[in-house]
Amino acid sequence: MRKFLSIVFTTFVISASAQTFYFPKAYYADSLALSKNMPELARQVAAVYKETDKQTYFDNLFRYQLTATAYAESLATLDSFRALLKAADSVTVNGIGFQFQTYAAAKIRQADRQLNFVDAFNISFTRLYNALPEAAAVTASGYFAADIQSLQTNLDKLLTGRNGRDSILLKDAMALCRAYNSYNVYSQVLPLAQPLLTEQDNRQFFIEDSVLIKTRDGATIAATVVRKKDAPARIPAVFIFNIYNSPRDKAMAKEAAIKGFACVVANTRGKRLSPQTIEPFEHDASDAYDIIDWISKQPWSNGKAGMFGGSYLGFSQWAAVKKLHPALKTIVPQVAVGIGIDYPMQNNVFMSYMLQWIHYVPNSKETDQADFSNFRHWDSVYTHWYASGKPFRSLDTIEKRPNTIFQRWLMHPAHDAYWQQMVAYKNDFAAINIPVLSITGYFDDDQLGAMYYFNQHHQYNPQALHYLLIGPYDHYGAQGLPAAVVSGYAIDSVANLSITNLVYQWFNYILKDSARPALLKDKINYEVMGANEWKHASSLAAMNNDTIGFYLSNTRLAEYYKLESKKTAPAEFIRQEVDFKYRSDSAYNPPANVLDSVMDMMNGISFISAALSKDFEINGSLTAQLKASINKKDMDIGLTLYELLPDGKKLLLSHALARASYAKNRSLRQLLKPGSIETIPITQFFFVSRKIKAGNKLALVVSINKNRNWQINYGTGGDVSDESIADAAQPLQIKWYTDSFIKIPVKR
Repeated sequence: MRKFLSIVFTTFVISASAQTFYFPKAYYADSLALSKNMPELARQVAAVYKETDKQTYFDNLFRYQLTATAYAESLATLDSFRALLKAADSVTVNGIGFQFQTYAAAKIRQADRQLNFVDAFNISFTRLYNALPEAAAVTASGYFAADIQSLQTNLDKLLTGRNGRDSILLKDAMALCRAYNSYNVYSQVLPLAQPLLTEQDNRQFFIEDSVLIKTRDGATIAATVVRKKDAPARIPAVFIFNIYNSPRDKAMAKEAAIKGFACVVANTRGKRLSPQTIEPFEHDASDAYDIIDWISKQPWSNGKAGMFGGSYLGFSQWAAVKKLHPALKTIVPQVAVGIGIDYPMQNNVFMSYMLQWIHYVPNSKETDQADFSNFRHWDSVYTHWYASGKPFRSLDTIEKRPNTIFQRWLMHPAHDAYWQQMVAYKNDFAAINIPVLSITGYFDDDQLGAMYYFNQHHQYNPQALHYLLIGPYDHYGAQGLPAAVVSGYAIDSVANLSITNLVYQWFNYILKDSARPALLKDKINYEVMGANEWKHASSLAAMNNDTIGFYLSNTRLAEYYKLESKKTAPAEFIRQEVDFKYRSDSAYNPPANVLDSVMDMMNGISFISAALSKDFEINGSLTAQLKASINKKDMDIGLTLYELLPDGKKLLLSHALARASYAKNRSLRQLLKPGSIETIPITQFFFVSRKIKAGNKLALVVSINKNRNWQINYGTGGDVSDESIADAAQPLQIKWYTDSFIKIPVKR
């Protein structure tokens, strides 16, 4: 917790130790009292708010200033925020925060000219919008698509969650100011901006927002189609297959249109105007084929289509190519969900988050943002389940909403036919002969999925025209404009680029016979963290010219063990015991930062190398082979590799989570034999590229998964979803043998 000097104001007091503001319950008793007192709270928050990451700092500060009615200061801070993004995209960043900019400008005009707010806003909006470049105007329009009810619900939950207290911590005051600002601004500007935007759109675009497409099995798919009015008669199409039915769908379609494409944003079966049941992932392969067929037959189509999008939208592209339609000429899957690979289970270990996401998507024809963002509720659910020791299968009943989809997914703990039929699988990849550009990041939650598709495509089609772009991006950054700082790690300047612009350069290359994007110099295009350099290789194997191996050692080094470059006697081992009955750690969450001062050692043993003698690059995915003997039939293993920096910080390099019984084959469970020495291969590490400097050390944490974010594997050999704390009579006892090793691909 940050420390600030004690500052006393007329109505608010900040305590240096507790960082607490006086904010009595009378202030949020009704909307009038809240609106009267929020500006003063926001002024005090803005006065003490600090953040080392300038991008995050400006992004928050301008909102606090806006809530504090410091409109001119807010506009200046917003300009500072945009300036940090201009290196990645100098045009569209001018549209970022446009909803707040027009609100502040209208408030200033209202005061200066003695106008009512409606007139002031209409004048400010029209002048500012008309001054924007076309691409920035489309970006700006996307910010006027929000669910006011969800914003109000989020604000109400923050207020009611205060339980009548008369003080508020700084972190809670920051959240309240931000939520209040969003609701306050959007509730005023959305009703005014929508007719103005409609008028602008009608001048530029043909927009059909209620298109209904019939599938071969009689289902109805809802779609939005957007084209520029001055576009040629026949043009290629960009197809976005989206389960989220986002208010930004239309903005994404307009962006494609101004870049010279027709755009079709189709929502998956059951969403928006589709009357069918919402069943995520299950029908997308067949439905995508039918939608592409419909696109190819439209009078404006030149017979060519390409797909792009991230996360679920990345999955839907790999579903679309399970049976390739002749009109589909390319796909650009970004941070693609690997269904049954990294979601809803990672290497056969189900995640608690899956239930939260399930409610986000099928709860309504749109998305249930208020439910999804109720983090206090979900945190409580996960903690309650973990502390109770009940089976993972009971998570939905603990949450008090039994869920069919949740239970259906749990019936398939192996990567079986249920998951395989949803997406391209094995020989399906052999028939994918169109160019593909996969985009992911070293810190992308769905990187394992993206790399699975990449590797499978090359395995079954050695001639695949498949490019990979990967850099220091998280799940969101690899879909648009990367953050300058990712979980505490400041990315290199050369990695600060517009992913969206790159996508459209690719579409121009494939669909319009333009030049290949300059950044894609070879099949593999990766940014070397710490070197501030993009490098290029013809294959994953060509990225490296050596490997480094490290072995576990039972030689103690203070509270750690040594990570040795040479194997010691194979009969030696390190003992570990994990008591699954112990639940006093129910509040524990593994460290989330990429750059941090601590390593995640809960239920783990750490091994640290000697200082490295030479510089080298780690490029690619690690592998490990563990030799272990346990007293049970199964365990879930975590491996995490860190670089120890001279300043005492730890940089997360790569990690893996694996269920031992599926380590050799994710589709076939092979239980361990208690008391026998087993060989457990770990191959699903996260891909990374990083320049390691001489003198630094590496640290490997070998752990057993045991926290509220994942299933708990008690080791009985039965269905893990049905195991409970009743199966924890005996602690898990492990002997890690010292011929266990980790292998790191390097370039010297």
